[in-house]
Amino acid sequence: MGLIRWGFTLILFTLAFTYLPRLFAPKLLPIVEGYFHPKFRKVAETLRENVESGKERGGAFVVYHRGEVVFDMWAGYADEEAGRRWASDTMFIAFSTTKGVAAITVARMVDKGWLDYKKPVAHYWPGFAQNGKGEITVEQLLSHEGGLVNIGNMTNLFEYRDNQEEFTHRLERVTPLWKPGTAHGYHALTFGFYVDTLVRMADPKHRNMTQIFREEIAEPFDIDFHIGLPKSLSYRVARGQYMSNLESFFAAITSWKTFVLFSRIMFYPESFTAKAVTVIDMKNNRLTDPEVMSIGQSAFLGIGTARSIAKLYSYMSMGGSIKGRQLLKPETWKLMTSPFSAGPDLVLPMMNGSWARGVAIRELPYPKYKGQNVIGHPGYGGQVGQFDPVNKLSVGYLTNYASQYGVWDDPRFLDLEAALYDCLDDYVRGLK
Repeated sequence: MGLIRWGFTLILFTLAFTYLPRLFAPKLLPIVEGYFHPKFRKVAETLRENVESGKERGGAFVVYHRGEVVFDMWAGYADEEAGRRWASDTMFIAFSTTKGVAAITVARMVDKGWLDYKKPVAHYWPGFAQNGKGEITVEQLLSHEGGLVNIGNMTNLFEYRDNQEEFTHRLERVTPLWKPGTAHGYHALTFGFYVDTLVRMADPKHRNMTQIFREEIAEPFDIDFHIGLPKSLSYRVARGQYMSNLESFFAAITSWKTFVLFSRIMFYPESFTAKAVTVIDMKNNRLTDPEVMSIGQSAFLGIGTARSIAKLYSYMSMGGSIKGRQLLKPETWKLMTSPFSAGPDLVLPMMNGSWARGVAIRELPYPKYKGQNVIGHPGYGGQVGQFDPVNKLSVGYLTNYASQYGVWDDPRFLDLEAALYDCLDDYVRGLK
């Protein structure tokens, strides 16, 4: 009984320490702005309800249908301390949603003949073949089958930026933690190091990911997203609000899935889970430093608007082209989005994932749409970028108030998505 009493007391203390200060903090006006098609009023009402209840404190939700904007709203505060409202052009870190943007960039390179999914990475990057990596293909690397979730001692983004040659050799010396191609395990942070080096090696001009994405996708298709943000644009980035250690602990003891993940990281340092997250020594509160944001790393450090994510994915929802403007050829689009790897994830406990080439596949949870999938990538804190090729929808959601969620399970996003699909049939009937 003593242990139970101690645990109960700890929970009460955690709740009091975390939430009491908020009760006495001055209340800011609930802000919700933007545009929505009248058929999607329920989505707008859901967003407003979440803001008024305090569930949503800052973010944006954007939806395209058949290449046209049908919902584009933002809410709350980009910087609560300064009273700065979230605006139509507010940007934030997409975290792992960046991986989906990088995967589209790789597909664009496949389209141009600069990369081939089926070829070994070592075909483009000979040094990669060391220590059992010679047979890892481009598509296996993109689909988290390489076993390369850790690179040894922890590093930081400045080492990656400032010592590129030595860092590349460091990546080459890594030995896979499991036999490549036999299973997948989420390469949470190392995905960016390996994929970014691969595209630099394969590009005819040896441009980096920042340049390739900007010159081949962002500029020609007017996508307000950056994998390496120009410092002159940093004033548009919302201030990140991250969970404290106490909040993270409370989240872990109130969610079984989070508890298992937390336990693997804290108590099993030799687990694949712990190894996958002990790669970069960087605190969350430094991520919105303009110097850090300018580096660019396609595993987690893409910065843009929710609108830019939805707009990019609108091309994907339409098979690669909209009104004669082609992002990807149909055959490349099909190859990129076809299932490649499925089953239990060796890094994320309790997860049965399905991967295409760099993007994840998720079955919609709504009875009307049973058996239909969306494709894209979620990100830490609740971020989402996805497209629905059956219903021709694309969605971008960003929030600067990070939660413990990151795999399409944030209640704020799910509320909006459920309302979106509730409205969809009525909207489509009105188009006929």
